[in-house]
Amino acid sequence: MVGPSGCGKSTLLGLVALALKPEQAEALVLGNADVWRLWQRDAQRDLATLRATALGFVPQTAGLLPFLTVGENIRLSQRLVGRIDEDRVQMLAERLDIVQAMGRLPAHVSVGQRQRAAIARALAHAPALVLADEPTASVHPTQADDILKLLLEVADAGTALLMTTHDPARAEAAGFTLAPCAPVPDVARTHFSWVGHT
Repeated sequence: MVGPSGCGKSTLLGLVALALKPEQAEALVLGNADVWRLWQRDAQRDLATLRATALGFVPQTAGLLPFLTVGENIRLSQRLVGRIDEDRVQMLAERLDIVQAMGRLPAHVSVGQRQRAAIARALAHAPALVLADEPTASVHPTQADDILKLLLEVADAGTALLMTTHDPARAEAAGFTLAPCAPVPDVARTHFSWVGHT
């Protein structure tokens, strides 16, 4: 998704990530789960389970837990679902060039390394859907290209991917389909218009 700040890109990701509750909806379905009904029933445990098992989320700012090492942060998504796969963790660390940072706390690595660790955490448990909010904004352009290539490979392997970016030329050159997101005037801030390909 591309569009100006304030058009609803991050709001859409927050809704799909089950972090924001819609004020009203006819339906919100994720996989086989009727999320809107879970929200209506205030089924927080079911929503948390769905987030942990089905979703991988890359926030704009890495969002790593400061008291866990980079490696522990990456493994966290696997631990939450009870599936530890060290080979996958190592592969992601190598692909994202953060092997040397695995034993360090987030405060002792660069902003770019923290962002790449957040991407690895989102992918580590092989979720059905990855949501990425500006995943390349804090990294070197060469690393941005490598990240986009990795995300496309994950999508080609069967994971659904929804990403926002302020660098549409780079995303399009990498092979992503752009979907413009435009603000809708005079509506509640949780409402948005999303125009383009699904």
